[in-house]
Amino acid sequence: MINSINSSSASFMSQQSSQAAKLTTEQSDFVKETLAEFDAENLTEENTQSIQAAFKEQGIEPTKELADLMSELEFDAKSIGDAGRVEGQRPPPPPQNSLESVDTDEVVSYLDELLTEYSSQLSDEDKESILASVQEKFGLSEGDSLLNVTA
Repeated sequence: MINSINSSSASFMSQQSSQAAKLTTEQSDFVKETLAEFDAENLTEENTQSIQAAFKEQGIEPTKELADLMSELEFDAKSIGDAGRVEGQRPPPPPQNSLESVDTDEVVSYLDELLTEYSSQLSDEDKESILASVQEKFGLSEGDSLLNVTA
């Protein structure tokens, strides 16, 4: 039964993460076509600026998915991103998934879906697995409370 919970929660989590800025098929194709015009081993500053401008024009944001695709094509996304940055300028900080940024309605909805589907079949081990899944999904550490009780 725990496998069915995990597969159900994985399915729900993939639906949630697919709502994030994900590359479309057209954008992926555009990245491939654009990078095919360049030699990954001999990029100039002008090349990196051209790549950045082309991606920006197509609304392609720097994401892990983009970096992975570029890596598959033997390009280093970090070095291309760094090349276009003004000297001394820091890259933007990665998004924080802290308790303050968690949408409690989303957490409650996620828990409700899981509990509705499996409430009559849950053992203590299953409940712990669900809690761990929720903590992982929302970037909470083991000691974090799922509820904010401050007024």
